[in-house]
Amino acid sequence: MIKRVSGEQWLAFGIILLGLFMAWQLQDIPNDAGYAGIGPRFFPSLVVTGLIVAGGALLMQRRHSNGPDTILSDGENDAAEVEAEDEFARGDADWRMFAIASGSLIAHMALISLVGFTLAGTLLCFGICRALETRRPTLDLVLSFVLALGLFHLFKTLGLNLPALIPGGVL
Repeated sequence: MIKRVSGEQWLAFGIILLGLFMAWQLQDIPNDAGYAGIGPRFFPSLVVTGLIVAGGALLMQRRHSNGPDTILSDGENDAAEVEAEDEFARGDADWRMFAIASGSLIAHMALISLVGFTLAGTLLCFGICRALETRRPTLDLVLSFVLALGLFHLFKTLGLNLPALIPGGVL
């Protein structure tokens, strides 16, 4: 029996092909080390690696799951089972989550030069946590701040200057 390729598998193939195309295009970027001590291919290479790994993971996950189009049935589905499958396949959009995540990203872009990378990054990360409806907002806020502060100092260590709230670049 030939199994048909699902939409998720097509998406996985597309992500892998996009990553391979970007890897091929990386050859056009000169490999001279920049002022930060790392070459201009470093971050694009991380993105390429992430795309290929994510596409492979999506492909492997889909191969090993029993989604709606891989359910083996003996032909006797009751009406409730069919209705549940239809509801699962429809997947209505959560516009509230989209609005909160988009608003967080737009606020981050608008505020980064005013309040610095650390606070703007904290608001972005915390906004995404709110959009995903996590259950511990205080912990989310603390972890968002720690993540943004860590990234700020990582980039500072690499020699990249990000906007800081306090002159001298502690925050």
